[in-house]
Amino acid sequence: MPALFLAENVMAKGYVKLMDVLYYICVTIAGTALVIMSAIISWGVFTRYVLHKGSFWPEPISIFLAIQLTFYGAAACYRAGTHIWLRMFVEMLPPVWRKRQTYFVHALMAGISLFMVTYGASLVKTTYFQSYPEFQYIRVGVAYSAIPIAGLITFLFVIETAFNLSSSKTDKGD
Repeated sequence: MPALFLAENVMAKGYVKLMDVLYYICVTIAGTALVIMSAIISWGVFTRYVLHKGSFWPEPISIFLAIQLTFYGAAACYRAGTHIWLRMFVEMLPPVWRKRQTYFVHALMAGISLFMVTYGASLVKTTYFQSYPEFQYIRVGVAYSAIPIAGLITFLFVIETAFNLSSSKTDKGD
């Protein structure tokens, strides 16, 4: 039995390390998208109101970046435990119901994640050969690929959270 426990512990630690890497990738993508989007929108405002000639490209690129920011940022927030699940209402519940509610949240998040993977992949497949009018070389499906990818990452984070594989949600090794 000790050998089995050791193998499970090694696997759990490996899984948590992989989730750490995915978490930092999500945070990097979301943070980079936010910074670039802010700069691009500022440029659009500058060209429209100062130069009196608006640029055609800030809006479609900002939409693309907003999709990346939303889905990868949401996955990172779920892992960090900063997602909205109405903690005040949970803390008002009796202890037995708190535990049940926690299981319900994990099951609901797993379902949402799998929905994102399934229908997000369908959306990518449907829109892959469409392109933005302003940028013929950017496929719409590529922009939407963040939905199934972030859904899969979120599902992996749900597994980690549901089985309490990580020792602490606030200590990410900083």
